[in-house]
Amino acid sequence: MKRTSILAAGLFTAALAAHAGEMPGLPSYDTDGDGQISQAEFVTAKVATGKVTEEEAAAKFADADTNYDGYLSEAEYTAAAEAWKAAKEAGQ
Repeated sequence: MKRTSILAAGLFTAALAAHAGEMPGLPSYDTDGDGQISQAEFVTAKVATGKVTEEEAAAKFADADTNYDGYLSEAEYTAAAEAWKAAKEAGQ
């Protein structure tokens, strides 16, 4: 019984450690692991793709940051990503 409890506690701890700082749905832009995407993280990641300029990335971030706190939550990022995908599919 004692061995089972220790094993269960170890597995639980490992599972928590594996997900520390992660939010499902957020891309790897969250480089500091705080569970949200800062403007600097977003702009750096977007510019690194070579598809947008810093100004374009900053504008995308501003549009996505609907509560104007300077960070993208999972919900904000997901909503923005869906809007960007829909706009792309519509040819905009």
